[in-house]
Amino acid sequence: MGSRNTSVLFFAAIALFLFQHFPPQTEATIPTELVSKVCPQSEIRSYENCVKSLMANPKSLMVTSAKAVAENALDMARRETTATSCFFAALLKRKDINPASKAALESCSSLFKQSVTFISLDGLSGGTASLDLHSALDKATECKSELSAAHVSIKSVTDKLEEWGNFYSIASAAVYAVENPEH
Repeated sequence: MGSRNTSVLFFAAIALFLFQHFPPQTEATIPTELVSKVCPQSEIRSYENCVKSLMANPKSLMVTSAKAVAENALDMARRETTATSCFFAALLKRKDINPASKAALESCSSLFKQSVTFISLDGLSGGTASLDLHSALDKATECKSELSAAHVSIKSVTDKLEEWGNFYSIASAAVYAVENPEH
């Protein structure tokens, strides 16, 4: 019976240690000075939404430099770009999609798939990240134009494009902070 009590005490001590040294995500934050360089520059409607988006990735809690914030933001934007391409591809498989909309949806899937190649950490170290992100934005703008021309009006599409735009905006602002440290 003594060894069981010892085991319980041991695990309780470990749990207490972990709770004290690793705060829950709601308490953990990205250093304010790094967020203040990124979120005001983003085009997201509110500072709080920008911070919430950054905090969505646990890697954000470990950043210590503007470059690390930019790397994290680029990673999140790249994943969101892949998810957006897959979103359009999944829409095409639905039976209730208007056949007249399919060409625009196929194009958007392809455009976002192409955009994934533009969003990489290589651009950050090579000094081309802003240009690379703008190339991805051009593809998203082309998608929106094609959807508009085809009169595609699907709320989930609008929501997905807005979500992608938020991640793009944060990545763009973070890259700007790295490429223009004096601002």
